Amino acid sequence: MAVAGAALFCGAAPATACTVSSSVAVDLGSFSPSAVKGGAVPAVKSRAGLRCGFAVLKLLGSDNVKATFTSANGFRLVRAGGGSVPYRASADEAGVYAASQGATIDYMQNNLLNLLGLLGNSNADLPIWVKPTGDGFPPVGVYRDRISISWSWSICTGLGLIGLCALGSSDTGTGTSVIDITLTVTPRDATLSTTSTTIWDPVNTSFNPRALPGSRRTVTATFANPDIVPLDGGSVDIVVPTPAGAALSLDGEGAPPGPAITLTEGSPASSMRLRYTAPSDAADDVEFSADKGQTWTHLPVAGDPASQGAVTHVRLRTRGTMAAMSSFSVQIPYSVR
Repeated sequence: MAVAGAALFCGAAPATACTVSSSVAVDLGSFSPSAVKGGAVPAVKSRAGLRCGFAVLKLLGSDNVKATFTSANGFRLVRAGGGSVPYRASADEAGVYAASQGATIDYMQNNLLNLLGLLGNSNADLPIWVKPTGDGFPPVGVYRDRISISWSWSICTGLGLIGLCALGSSDTGTGTSVIDITLTVTPRDATLSTTSTTIWDPVNTSFNPRALPGSRRTVTATFANPDIVPLDGGSVDIVVPTPAGAALSLDGEGAPPGPAITLTEGSPASSMRLRYTAPSDAADDVEFSADKGQTWTHLPVAGDPASQGAVTHVRLRTRGTMAAMSSFSVQIPYSVR
């Protein structure tokens, strides 16, 4: 913004251009160790502790609002009993104007004021952004640090000429703000839930079916990742026991068209994959046990009640990297004995 050779007029100024808040609390929220390690915890904007009448903040070379930062733990959030998480404190969201131990940031820099959208605005608080930057898996617990900001300012409250305050007076002052920062690290474990739905019976067919002998039932196992980061790549194994009073039923009357065992994506989609062709395909992703999961070599035959009835557990070996905040469901067919 070019201002050379121009006089900058200030509006009516308050008696004090800036005031200091002595104490500010910043709660970064609760996140998993994986989210912290991956640097996925979002930056949090907070008051930095100084409130100024920005109507008096003009591009005058003599004006300044300086903040000198001191962190109790060297810009690391520390857990009682061990463990720490590094973080970035900055005057802007992107971290271009980042604080360092004992260093000073002048909030009156032209580029910074424009970046923050504060130039010529009404009264507002100077901001600070705090973002954990990740450094290994932190232990579960509460992490804290305290930043002390030493403020000093000198602002023309009258008529300003370039580089000096020509008419009126300068408001000058000092003060200290203490910012207490807290981060909670807690597990965000994946969840598994199952539901059972009768879809067909030999009397009512698919219209209001009931759990009669010979009816068909679908067991749906839903796996969800509630975390803001993906699960580690590889496979997610889901083991589903055969419900009491039921038997695996890979075909037969009332069976829906298509593969007997299917994966359905949730929203958002998980990007996981499950391949199933037939019980005899040893290379697909579905395995069967007839001894309560001790071995997975049993091969039931579709349409054979004895071999299907012997299945005690089904193991589904879904593959891929499960997306953040996603879910998927797997459907397995059974018949009521």
